[in-house]
Amino acid sequence: MAPLYVRDRQEMEHLLVTMHAQGWTMRALCRYFKIGRNTVRRIVRKNKARRDGGHSLLVSKLPRGSKLDAFLPRIKELLAAYPNITGVRLFEELRETGYRGGISILRGCLRSLRRKPKRNPIIRFETDPGVQGQMDWSPYTINFKQGGKATVLCFSYILAFSRRHYIDFTLQRDFFTLIRRHRDAFEYFGGLPRQCLYDNEKTVVLRWEAGRPVFNPAFIAFITHYQCRPIACRPGHPETKGKIEAPFLFVEKNLLNARDFQDLEHLRATARWWLREKSDPHLHDTTGRIVIELFEEQEKDALLPLPAHPYDCSEVALRVCSAEGFIEFETNFYSVPFAFIADILAFKATEREVFIYSPELKLIARHERHPAGEAKRVEEPGHHLTPQSRYGLEPVREAFLALGEAAPDFLAGLKHRNPHHCGFHARFILRLKEDYHADDIHAALRHALRYQAYDGKAIERILKARATPRPLESHRVEQARAVLQKVLPKITQRELSEYCQLFSKNKDEPHG
Repeated sequence: MAPLYVRDRQEMEHLLVTMHAQGWTMRALCRYFKIGRNTVRRIVRKNKARRDGGHSLLVSKLPRGSKLDAFLPRIKELLAAYPNITGVRLFEELRETGYRGGISILRGCLRSLRRKPKRNPIIRFETDPGVQGQMDWSPYTINFKQGGKATVLCFSYILAFSRRHYIDFTLQRDFFTLIRRHRDAFEYFGGLPRQCLYDNEKTVVLRWEAGRPVFNPAFIAFITHYQCRPIACRPGHPETKGKIEAPFLFVEKNLLNARDFQDLEHLRATARWWLREKSDPHLHDTTGRIVIELFEEQEKDALLPLPAHPYDCSEVALRVCSAEGFIEFETNFYSVPFAFIADILAFKATEREVFIYSPELKLIARHERHPAGEAKRVEEPGHHLTPQSRYGLEPVREAFLALGEAAPDFLAGLKHRNPHHCGFHARFILRLKEDYHADDIHAALRHALRYQAYDGKAIERILKARATPRPLESHRVEQARAVLQKVLPKITQRELSEYCQLFSKNKDEPHG
């Protein structure tokens, strides 16, 4: 008898039990199904036990207790507070509370407690080592223990091949913060890729014209210093730089979740630790490699070398020293020696310090930089006079007389008309140098003398009616031009015949 065709083991067992009930022997069943005697005996015994004991589920073995059972309340508590927490981050928290099980069983528990949303298929574009980097920003709301809730911005830069990642946190997203974080990322990697992908933020891309991006010239000056080529993603296509988008969720789940931060500096310090201890050594899902190992083996040597000198990311501007002897920057006030009141001074701000230079570019003040918006007065004791004389006329007398030949007569009339407030009016007039040229202010003084208008507001009204405001840069350009005209020799234009004679002379001379 030829054996019947069976589709699966369940059908085979059903047929074997039926034939055994019909009187087939064990030996005959072994020959028919071409299986061993022990297998036939086990199938028959299992059927007999099921028939005698019924099909109750109580007969089956009870599930073993899990090592996670005691930690389920803590798991649910963390999931309620941080819905996007990862298995790795949750594993770290449970280990601190005594959990000694593995991470695989923890991940299985997470899958059962929450459902993953359906994802659209992704087409990945891979690049060779050292070719491409991607950069972006992402905001996070952090509840600092000191200062309460605040929105911080995460700067993120990733190498497309190895997926090595650099992050830092800041409170602002201006141009100088952008290039400073770039410089830090390049130094962290020890090199940089040949090109980098960007969104269309104004600090990088001013606009699009005829399907092409118009880059910010200031950013081009920075990025070309490092010989890196910027590439702007087309508007409406954020998936172009998808490698930088996913790490933001990784940062939120593994760095920010279930951690408390004192302030911004504590957050930044923790981020540096996390990059070194957690991000670099982790196994990347896409590459299947440890991030730092893949970087060291294949991408480190493929990066462009850093230039001999890093780019100077300082903010430079011109400021008029106020009548009180301060330079204003980001709502904060930095003191200047009183001898420079009403002068146009060069101002240079690094990330942590502020430098102030005289009109001759000599360093005259140096202060610690304070965050924008504090409205703090930073003052050195040696910069200013006593409070009684600080607001008088004497500290600004020389600066006022330097306005021109009309200044002494106007000052004399001002002292006669306002003997107790002449210092205030003199300072107010000198402050007008922020918007008007000194020659225009002198012309206003002469006009005011004709009508005996000894008042700072009168000078301002005359300037608004008669003069055009000028930026401080034009003042300094004119000052520099005047100085150079005195120093440089005068250049006179020669006749063309002189050049012809010179050429003919050189042609006739023998060549040695």
